[in-house]
Amino acid sequence: MSKKKNKFDLGNLVHEGHLKDGETLFFVSDPKKTCKVTRQPNGEYKVQVGAETTTLHAFAQKCLGQDPPDHAAKWFRIEAGKSLYDLWHLNDDYSSAA
Repeated sequence: MSKKKNKFDLGNLVHEGHLKDGETLFFVSDPKKTCKVTRQPNGEYKVQVGAETTTLHAFAQKCLGQDPPDHAAKWFRIEAGKSLYDLWHLNDDYSSAA
């Protein structure tokens, strides 16, 4: 039986070593649109776009001009090319798929 995936959280990706505080993320449809992963005073991680700090979902909404048609993590990638969605699901248990 596969284990249930945790809710998406930038902080989990940082703690698992997939992202770093200050790392630049790129919008997949227009790599000129970027944001940086930033740790907030309360310990949460959000993204910074210019002087504005926001959630990844809100930035995806701004880039798309509408609510994302699927998970916001699919719309951003790291410099190496992997999407945040792929990083989020790296440790899924696929043993029951065989």
